Amino acid sequence: MMGSPWWKDGHSCLVLASEDPFPKGVIPLTAIEMTRSSKDNKFQVVTGQRVFVFRTESEAQRDIWCSTLQSCLKEQRLLGHPRPPHPPRPLRTGMLELRGHKAKVFAALIPGELALYKSEQAFSLGIGICFIELQGCSVRETKSRSFDLLTPHRCFSFTAESGGARQSWAAALQEAVTETLSDYEVAEKVWSNRANRHCADCGASRPDWAAVNLGVVICKQCAGQHRALGSGISKVQSLKLDTSVWSNEIVQLFIVLGNDRANSFWAGALPPGEGLHPESAPGPRGEFISRKYKLGLFRKPHPQHPDHSQLLQALCAAMAGPNLLKNMTQLLCVEATEGEEPWSPSALNGSLHSLLPSDSSPGVYNEVVVPATYRNFLYCGPISNKAGAPPLRRGRDAPPRLWCVLGAALEMFASESSPEPLSLLQPQDVVCLGVSPPPADPGDLDRFPFSFELILTGGRIQHFATDGADSLEAWISAVGKWFSPLSCHQLLGPGLLRMGRLWLRSPSHSGPAPGLWLSGFGLLRGDHLFLCPAPGPGPPAPEDMVHLRRLQEISVVSAAETPDKKEHLVLVETGRTLYLQGEGRLDFAAWNTAIGGAAGGGGTGLQEQQMSRGDIPIIVDACISFVTQHGLRLEGVYRKGGARARSLRLLAEFRRDARSVKLRPREHFVEDVTDTLKRFFRELDDPVTSARLLPRWREAAELPQKNQRLEKYKEVIGCLPRVNRRTLATLIGHLYRVQKCAALNQMCTRNLALLFAPSVFQTDGRGEHEVRILQELIDGYISVFDIDSDQAAQIDLEVSLITTWKDVQLSQAGDLIMEVYIEQQLPDNCVTLKVSPTLTAEELSNQVLEMRGTTSGTDLWVTFEILEHGELERPLHPKEKVLEQALQWCQLPEPCSASLLLRKVSMAHAGCLFTGVRRESPRVGLLRCREEPPRLLGSRFQERFFLVRGHCLLLLKEKKSSKPEREWSLEGAKVYLGIRKKLKPPTPWGFTLILDKMHLCLSCTDEDEMWDWTTSILKAQHDDQQSVVLRRHSSSDLARQKFGTMPLLPIRGDDSGATLLSANQTLRRLHNRRTLSMFFPMKSPQGSVEEQDELEEPVYEEPVYEEVGAFPELTKDTAAFSSTWEWTAKSKTPLASHRSFDQTPVSKASQEEKTPDYSPGPPSKSGPQARGSLEEQLLQELNNLILRKGEPATCPESPSQPTSPQAPSATSISTQAPSLPTQTPNTSNLASSQPLT
Repeated sequence: MMGSPWWKDGHSCLVLASEDPFPKGVIPLTAIEMTRSSKDNKFQVVTGQRVFVFRTESEAQRDIWCSTLQSCLKEQRLLGHPRPPHPPRPLRTGMLELRGHKAKVFAALIPGELALYKSEQAFSLGIGICFIELQGCSVRETKSRSFDLLTPHRCFSFTAESGGARQSWAAALQEAVTETLSDYEVAEKVWSNRANRHCADCGASRPDWAAVNLGVVICKQCAGQHRALGSGISKVQSLKLDTSVWSNEIVQLFIVLGNDRANSFWAGALPPGEGLHPESAPGPRGEFISRKYKLGLFRKPHPQHPDHSQLLQALCAAMAGPNLLKNMTQLLCVEATEGEEPWSPSALNGSLHSLLPSDSSPGVYNEVVVPATYRNFLYCGPISNKAGAPPLRRGRDAPPRLWCVLGAALEMFASESSPEPLSLLQPQDVVCLGVSPPPADPGDLDRFPFSFELILTGGRIQHFATDGADSLEAWISAVGKWFSPLSCHQLLGPGLLRMGRLWLRSPSHSGPAPGLWLSGFGLLRGDHLFLCPAPGPGPPAPEDMVHLRRLQEISVVSAAETPDKKEHLVLVETGRTLYLQGEGRLDFAAWNTAIGGAAGGGGTGLQEQQMSRGDIPIIVDACISFVTQHGLRLEGVYRKGGARARSLRLLAEFRRDARSVKLRPREHFVEDVTDTLKRFFRELDDPVTSARLLPRWREAAELPQKNQRLEKYKEVIGCLPRVNRRTLATLIGHLYRVQKCAALNQMCTRNLALLFAPSVFQTDGRGEHEVRILQELIDGYISVFDIDSDQAAQIDLEVSLITTWKDVQLSQAGDLIMEVYIEQQLPDNCVTLKVSPTLTAEELSNQVLEMRGTTSGTDLWVTFEILEHGELERPLHPKEKVLEQALQWCQLPEPCSASLLLRKVSMAHAGCLFTGVRRESPRVGLLRCREEPPRLLGSRFQERFFLVRGHCLLLLKEKKSSKPEREWSLEGAKVYLGIRKKLKPPTPWGFTLILDKMHLCLSCTDEDEMWDWTTSILKAQHDDQQSVVLRRHSSSDLARQKFGTMPLLPIRGDDSGATLLSANQTLRRLHNRRTLSMFFPMKSPQGSVEEQDELEEPVYEEPVYEEVGAFPELTKDTAAFSSTWEWTAKSKTPLASHRSFDQTPVSKASQEEKTPDYSPGPPSKSGPQARGSLEEQLLQELNNLILRKGEPATCPESPSQPTSPQAPSATSISTQAPSLPTQTPNTSNLASSQPLT
C-alpha cells in the first residue's frame, strides 16, 4: 500500500487523500508491532495481520518517520499498554454499503463517532478506514434503504440491508448526534434529588426531559406524549439541550420539589396497579398521560380550593406572582400526606419571577391551563344535521332562553336554580365556532342580530343567540378559549369570524413528505387567516398567517379529484400553495364560505381591496393592463368618457370580487375601463397620495428648482404606506407609457395631469399645485421612482411592440421586423425579416430558407419558440401565427431570453404535423408527471397514465379506466420540449405543458416517445385546421417586402451598371439598420401615393407552387437553379415565359408530362449603345414594377391569351411572365426573379 502518512494526536497514524479531511485509513499505535526502513525512500509499518508500506519524498523524511514511530511505540510499552485498550462499547454495528466504495464496510457507532472498517476482523484489530465525528452532523433519510450522513465537509451515503435496518441506523445516528450537543450540568443537578432519577410517569431510569409547568421530570418516550397534549398543557424542555431555559431558580425548584412530591399532587388518587411501566406501548402511555394531566382524574381534592376551576386559578396566580418558589411549594405542601417530611420553603433564598424566559406577548404560552368560565343567558336552538340551517328568529318559534354555564363543559339549565342541566357539550365535541353575519336587511326585526353557531362532531350544528353585541363578544371569547389551544387565545378579539380545527398541507411545511396532512387550528379574523398548532393524531402544524386579500387564487378541488375523496380548499399565495381540509363536509362548507367572503372586496379603502402580487389592487392592475394593450393608440384615451351605467356596473363587479372579473376587448370598451379607473381613485376613503401628506406635497411643489422638487417628491412618496406607494408608482408608470404614445393618442403629459389630478389628490379640480405635481411626476418617472436603464428600455420595447401590433393590422408598412436564428443562436446564423400578423410558422420557414439559399433535403424545417435561453423549446405548428406568439414575450420576466429558431427535424419525428391525416386511435401511455406549483400530484415525479382524446388531456388511474381522475383542456395550452433543470427530471427527454394556472411536467423514456406525445398534442389542438401544404413562396412574395416604406427590390444578376450598383448599396445600408427598425419600425405617411395605389389596385391570387410528391423530393439543390439561369443568360433567344427561383418540380412524372415551351424572339444586341439603352430600360421597368405591384402577368407574344395567371395545379407547373416589353433582354427577366439577400 502506498500513501502519504499523517500524524494525529499521538495515538494514530492516518493515511490521508489529497485535500480530503477524512483519512483513507487509520492505524492505531496500539496495533503497530514495529517499523523498519526500506529502499527507495520507503518504510514499513508492521501490524499483526498486515504490513503497510509508505514512501516519502527523501531519505531524511523517511528516517524522521521511522524514528518518531519507534519512539512512540517505546513510550506506549513503557506506560504499560502493550495491547490495544478496550474501545467503548458500540451502540450499533453492522454491514453497510458506502457510495464510492466497492465492497461493503463494517460500521460501528460509538458515542460521538462513527467508525468504518473493511471487515469485522479489522474492527477487532482497530484498523479502520476512517472515523467520522458526529458533532455538527445531520442525518437524512433518502430512498427505501438509503440514508445520508451530512458532515460540514462531506456527505456520506449509506445503504442498509432493509428498510427496517435503515430506520434503526438513522434513529441511532440521530440520537448519537443529539448526544454530542448535550450538556449534563443541569441534568446532574436535577438528578441530585433521588426522586428525579426515575420518570414521574413510567418510572424509567435517568429521565432527561421535564414538563416545566407541571413540575415533573420525565423520560423521552413520555416527553413525546406530553408534546401531543400541546404546549398549553405541558411545556416540555430537555435537561441536556435547552440549557438556556434552566435558570438557577428553576433548577432549585425541581431539586426541592422532586417527582415524589409532584406525583403526590398529580397522582394522589391513582388506584394501585393503574400506573405505567417503562415498556408500555405508545397508545396506553398517551391515554394515561392525558387522563393524568389534561383531565386531572387522579388528583385529590384540595382543602383550600375544592372547586377545580378555583384550584387552577390559584396555581396560575402562584406562577405569575413574584415569589414563585414559595407559593408553589406552599400549595403543594397542603396536599402532603400525613407522616411526610414537612417542607420549609422559607429557608430557600431568592424567588422565581417566571418559569420561562420573559415573553413580550403574555398569554401566548401560559404554563397552567385555566379554562374560560362564563355564565349568562343564551337562546339555544336545537341540534340539527342539516347544513345551512336557518338563523334563529323571534316570535312564536323562538328558541328557549336557557341559563348557560361554561366551565369544564358547556351546561345549559332551564333556570339559574335548576340542579340538573338540560344539555351538555364537551370541548372535544366542538369542531368549529362561527359568528353569524348581521342581517342584510336592517328592518328585519324578527331575526336575532347577534348569534353564533357551533359545528359539532358527527356533522351536527347548533345555533345560539344573545341580546347584545357585548354579550356576544364575551361569549365568543369564552367559548373560543374553552375549546381552542392556548396559542390561539391571544388572537381572540373583535372581528372574529370563524375558528376551529383544520387539516392543512403545504410543500414548505411537509418537507420530505409532501402528502402529509398536519393538524392545525384555524382562526379567521378580518381578512387574515391564522394557523396555530393543535393536538391531534397527526403532526402539529407550524404557526402561520395568510393575508386573504393578497391571494392570487381561491379554488375548491372536488372530492372526486382527490385520493382521500374529500374536498380541498386551495389557497394560492405568492411563492406557495396551501391546502385546507375540514373535519367533515359541514365545517368545510362553512370554512369555504367564510374564507371566500373575507378574501373578497367591498370596501372603499385602498387597504381593503383585493391585491395582486406586488401589493397593488387588482382593479388597478387589470384596468392598466387592458388600457396598455388596447388603448395606447386610441385618440383621446382617458379624455373620452364611456357610458356611466357600464362604468358603475364594472366598478361594482371589481369591488365585489376583483379576481373573477376578466376584461376582454369584445366585451368591454376602453372608455368604460378608463372611467372605472378614474372613478375608483376618486371614490377612495383616503386618496392614494394620502390626505395628511397634502401640505407636504404642496410645499414640495413651491420649491424653485425642478431638481429640488423631484427630490422632495421622492421623500413624500417614501412616507406613504406600502400599498399607496406601490399603487402610485404603477399608475405613474402607466401614464408615462401613455404619454410616450402622444403622437398617436394626442394625450400629452399636461392633458393626463389635468384629467388625473382630481382623482389622485381628490381636489375636485381646485388645485393647480396638484396638476403641476402630477405632470412632473409623469415626466420624471424614471428618476423619481429609480427606474434603471434596463427597465426603461423594456418600457420602450413594450410600447413599440404594442403600437406596432395595432399598426400592422392597418398597414403592411408597419410589419414587425424580427430576427430568426438557423440551427444555432449565433450572430452569423441570424436572418432579419419582416413578420406580418398573418405570417404562419410554415411561411416563415420557407422565407428564411429562401433568403439563405438552404435546401431542406430529406428532413423538415420547424420553427421553434425558445424560452429561458434554450431551456424550453416549443415547436410551432405550421399554421400558427408567429407574431401572435412573439408579442406575448413582453409578459415574460426577461423578454430578451426568448427568440425564434429554425431547426432541422427528422421526418419520423415531425412528419405528421405536415399531413392532414387525423390520428386513428388516441395517444395513451405511462409517463412520469409533476405539477408546478405542486398540488395533488406532489412535488416529485410520479408514474401515471395519460390519454390525449379530442381536445383534452386525461389523467387515468389505470390504462383501461373509463373515467379519468383529472382532465385538462388543450385549448390555449402550450407544449414545450424540455423540463426545467431545477425540477430534476428523471430522464433527459420530457416536455412541459403550460396551462392556464399551472405547469404540467411530463418525462418520457426516449426521444421518440417525447416527439410522439408532443406532436399528438399539437395535432389535437390544430386538427380543425386545413392540412399543411409544403410550398415555397414565389419571388413576388419577397419582392413586396419592405423595410418601413422602402420596398426590397429583387435585384439579381448584372450589377455592373453604376446606377444599379448604387441602388443595391443603398438597399443594403437599409438592411443593416434592422436593429433600429425592430424597435422603432418606420411608418409610411398617411395618404401616400404608393399606398393609395396599392389600395386601389385589385389583388390577384399569386401562383403557389404546391408539393404533392414524396417528402424526400420536396426540394432541390439551389445549384440546379443557378445553372439554369446561367444557361438562360447565354441563350440568344429570350424566354417569353420562365421559371422563377422558388419554383421546384413536383416529381419526375410531372416533369416529363409537361415541359415549359419557350417562344423565340429577336436576338439581343451587344454594342455599347445597346448596353446603355439596356440600363435605362431596366431602371424604367424596375420603377414601373414598383408602382404596378399586383397587376396580372401578361405575355406580349400571345395577346389573345387571358391576362390572369394560371391557377396552381398538382400536375403542371404554373408560370408567370413578367410585364416587360418584348425587346427587354434576358437580364431583366433575371432581375425580377430573385430577392435581395
